[in-house]
Amino acid sequence: MFLRVIFFIVLAVEIYFSTTHQNNLVKFTKPLLMPLLIFMAFQLNIKERNLFIALFFSLLGDVFLMFGSELYFMLGLGSFLVAHVFYILLFKTQFNFSLLKSLPFAAATFGYILFIKAGIGQNLLIPVSVYCFVITLMGIFAAGRKTNIHSYNLVLLGSILFIVSDSLIAFNKFYSPLPASSFWVMSTYGIAQFLIVLGWSKK
Repeated sequence: MFLRVIFFIVLAVEIYFSTTHQNNLVKFTKPLLMPLLIFMAFQLNIKERNLFIALFFSLLGDVFLMFGSELYFMLGLGSFLVAHVFYILLFKTQFNFSLLKSLPFAAATFGYILFIKAGIGQNLLIPVSVYCFVITLMGIFAAGRKTNIHSYNLVLLGSILFIVSDSLIAFNKFYSPLPASSFWVMSTYGIAQFLIVLGWSKK
């Protein structure tokens, strides 16, 4: 319980620093989030290596996206893509394909890409499309898990919030500046990762 409280305190402080544009302080708080969840996962006796690898690459993505250049954006995108791949591998152990559960994710992603496509530069269109495909698979694999309802709901909600967070980043970067973008992106992202870890511990 102590680590959970610390995580949400750090998340709240990070959001405050982000929304008030105190970028030097963000460089101290943001990189703390995933290590806290890694320690929490150890505390919850989670054994699956894929979860820890996903959190590690999420940490790399957090660090890269703190810098504003296109190179660091690509490195961040690549890091989070790898994180999503390892979440897919994690969820795969309990996965049972359902077309009914898969279609909403596929339709939402396809529609969203069409919505923001005009703002994506040609050099980023393929990487962003590949990333969207992978996060869609992550959502599908979360939705297709066969486990107890408590674990299922927590992980599924976390996965959906992760997709929402990524979608908000894309909206803000490629379509139109989003008011209070740091608040919405980081709150959905932080809660998403927390719910995935907590939900997996209850499988």
